[in-house]
Amino acid sequence: MNERDFPHLVELELPPGGFRSQNVEFDAFHRERGIPIRRGRGRHEAEQFHVRFCFPDAATADAFRQRFGGTRLTYSPFKPGRPPVRELGISRPTRRASSMAKS
Repeated sequence: MNERDFPHLVELELPPGGFRSQNVEFDAFHRERGIPIRRGRGRHEAEQFHVRFCFPDAATADAFRQRFGGTRLTYSPFKPGRPPVRELGISRPTRRASSMAKS
């Protein structure tokens, strides 16, 4: 439901131990923009779990990705023969969420 209503997604790999150190930063990012945190469907790939954050517009999703890394995706309604989520051209993070340790 969130992915349908907020189709601009950023998918992050869940680091060992979770996002404990980043949760405050995720909250601050959303609070600065006056938007609630919306999560999409998580997924497993081999042993790695991925978490999706959903945004109402591309600019906000791009800003989140710039700050926290991850892969930028866009939700598309299901159509036979087409995946419900597609990866955008910019797919490699500049920084990974697991390297967001503050000094």
